[in-house]
Amino acid sequence: MTQTMPQPCERPSTPEAMAHAAALVAALPVLTTERLTLRAPTLSDFEAYAAIACGPRGAGLGGPMTRSDAWYDYASMVGNWLLRGHGLWSVEETASGAHLGFVVIGFEPGDPHHELGYMFNEGAEGKGFAVEAARAARDYAQSTLNVPVLDSYIFAGNHRSIALATRLGAEHVGDISYPEDDEPSRIYRHPCRAEV
Repeated sequence: MTQTMPQPCERPSTPEAMAHAAALVAALPVLTTERLTLRAPTLSDFEAYAAIACGPRGAGLGGPMTRSDAWYDYASMVGNWLLRGHGLWSVEETASGAHLGFVVIGFEPGDPHHELGYMFNEGAEGKGFAVEAARAARDYAQSTLNVPVLDSYIFAGNHRSIALATRLGAEHVGDISYPEDDEPSRIYRHPCRAEV
């Protein structure tokens, strides 16, 4: 059963601590596309992440997750910014400010290469937002971070995610199994920036 109520760890800290958090957020890169803004995730964005991870859409992330597991997953991806210099972006429609989902340049235990991941809410489907955001994150990883290999690890049954990876030019290059998952994931390798 998933937890639906916010936990104490999800609430803002002291004003002084939140000022430190705001300074860190301001230091992270903001990417813009024709319609989107990819910005640093904040504490208030966790609710949108939990809605994805704890619901049916969480199956593509190894879930649905409990709210606590979603918190640890979210915190891990946000923490990658400090540890690895890349991580999770919140994706907004620039014109409306509507929160659409997330993209990530990650590297989790068991991953052989950097990962391009994406998770969007149902209302963002069918409008090209996910491919636009994922392309921006991919291009940043390759051109600014000089990431040599970028993969998307996708459950075989996640047809929408596979279609998005293919639309970005990624090719299925093999499968990978993680101990915590019931089924293997497919590895979709994204073309190098020079090939795009």
